[in-house]
Amino acid sequence: MSDQTLTRRGEATRARLLEAAVEELLERDGALEVASVAARADVSVGLLYRYFGSKAGLVATVVTDFYDRSITEISEGDDRALDWAARERRRTERSVAFYYREPLAPIVLTLLAREGDVAAVEARFIAKLVDDAARSVQRGQREGEIPADLDARMIGAMLMGAFRVVIAEALTRKRRPAQATLTEEMWRFVVAGVRFIPEDERPPREAPAPPAA
Repeated sequence: MSDQTLTRRGEATRARLLEAAVEELLERDGALEVASVAARADVSVGLLYRYFGSKAGLVATVVTDFYDRSITEISEGDDRALDWAARERRRTERSVAFYYREPLAPIVLTLLAREGDVAAVEARFIAKLVDDAARSVQRGQREGEIPADLDARMIGAMLMGAFRVVIAEALTRKRRPAQATLTEEMWRFVVAGVRFIPEDERPPREAPAPPAA
């Protein structure tokens, strides 16, 4: 048996274990038993520990996979040719859509957030969100759509923190707000938070200096 075959089999086993862990978390409202996950994936408990080290390591991997997929899907189709408002409106729509579509989302945002290993995953993910949001605000500032005097990173942190709290609130309600309604309200909050400047109110941009003779 070649190393390549072993690698393919290993990846398939790991994927089965993660799928089984997600099923377990969904069915047991955020709880998980290692033996049950191994049985669902039709592998030994020892093999599960070989891949993930511990129960906490398995749960942290599930959450990491969840957040990686969120970043990929929310960023998919980003068009750098769009102005800041058009691009960020699309990202707001995709963000709400992802969390509404994902059955694991309310568990990750509420029940699993208290787990120690998950907290470390959350911290890394939030730091990335804030970094991305700060870069977005800076881009809007360069294009004249956002006031230049705003602290881009502080505003990015405010927006990302608010989104996570609001989406967790929406997902854990017995009756969720309509997806379109929540998206619209979140976008209004973003526009107000960055003090968005409509095109007809922006000062004229300076023309680039001519090349030196």
